[in-house]
Amino acid sequence: MKFKLWDAKLFFALAFVCALSLPACQPANKPSSDHSQANSQAGQEREPTLAAMPASKTDSEWQVLGSDTVTFTVDAPEAESARILYRPAFTEDRHVELKKLNTSAGKLSTQFKVPSDFTGEVWAEVKYAHGVTKKTQPISLTTEDASAAELADASYKHAEDSARSDKITGGHIEQTSLQPGNPNIRITVNTVAFQLTLWQDGKEVKTYRIGIGRNEFPLPTGLRYTNQIIFNPEWVPPDSSWVEDHDVVPGEHVEADDPRNPLGKVKVPLGGGILIHQASRPSELGHLVSHGCVRVLLPELYDLVQKIIDARSLKVTKQQLEHAKSSKDRLVIKLDSPLIVDITYDTQVVEGGVLHLYPDVYKQKTNTIDKVREELQSAGVTNVDDNALRDMLGRVSMTEEFAVSVADLKAGRFADTGQKLSLTADTPKKEGANKGKRKR
Repeated sequence: MKFKLWDAKLFFALAFVCALSLPACQPANKPSSDHSQANSQAGQEREPTLAAMPASKTDSEWQVLGSDTVTFTVDAPEAESARILYRPAFTEDRHVELKKLNTSAGKLSTQFKVPSDFTGEVWAEVKYAHGVTKKTQPISLTTEDASAAELADASYKHAEDSARSDKITGGHIEQTSLQPGNPNIRITVNTVAFQLTLWQDGKEVKTYRIGIGRNEFPLPTGLRYTNQIIFNPEWVPPDSSWVEDHDVVPGEHVEADDPRNPLGKVKVPLGGGILIHQASRPSELGHLVSHGCVRVLLPELYDLVQKIIDARSLKVTKQQLEHAKSSKDRLVIKLDSPLIVDITYDTQVVEGGVLHLYPDVYKQKTNTIDKVREELQSAGVTNVDDNALRDMLGRVSMTEEFAVSVADLKAGRFADTGQKLSLTADTPKKEGANKGKRKR
């Protein structure tokens, strides 16, 4: 009897523990309803993936399409359907549906005829039977590429320092008017300064204010080139169902002056989906606005293109240019040899005896006390302490640089003479700062 009594107590103790750990006394591996079973399955699928073929990797985030027909494949076991979505590189908050696929096999494939200007992000939105929707990681695709081989023999090499740095110019940037027929030109861009400069024989011809890529689509640094200038690049909506509010018909030719065309009036391809192209408004200058591209206001872009034509003596007449500007007719101007475009990210640089501290727009942790001290030491400044350097860096914002002359720094007068200067003004930026001031 004692054994049976002890056994009964043990039984009730175990039952009590079970009641505490499993409400309603239900086994852990059997949901109470079909709804809870669906909840247990939701979100447990393997993350779907999207692949595009044929496409080759480049040294940037872009994949270059190797054919005018691409095969998209979605790997999504247990998926019910999928939509292939596309956001053109030159638009903001706008995307289109390329294809809609239905399957029960878990792999969804479709072929798509690629327009000649196809450049942007593609991803898949996958739907499962129990109502859950998942998205694949986007892939960046382009039909345009810059070949590293074509740059291998370039006389100009990429440098991490801004082309305007005293380390490169010797402390003086000589300016010049463009000399027609002298093909020795190149373009440099300092991303953080929102500046594009055209040089001829190492002299500054003109500097233009620009807009650049957004945080999620940063303008990449490095040596690039262009071999053509395209007026009136048309936009051909893909043979697909566009979202209703975009008012386009698949296959129609959307002209450059059409507000639905995301490319603008002129584009200068730099390869890998990167362009110099038209900014739609002055407020884009000095801001992160594009999909990894350089944006220039149209009058300035026309001016830059004309200077390239004159320097290279390109075979295009004034009448052809005026017709391209005033019409919808496409004009492709081929360059006789690649035009180098070098892109840097130099947030602290001494230019013409003036220290410029620019915003670290892509959060690359370049604005540090050590880096500013290193830049100043290269200019012969060794008397600025950490607190002063920290103070100067604190005056930089996303829309303003801080500038102060090296002479004032050596004299310990930066606090009174240094200035915060706007990066977003509508007028082009020019060098020639004196005691922290710029000529504009």
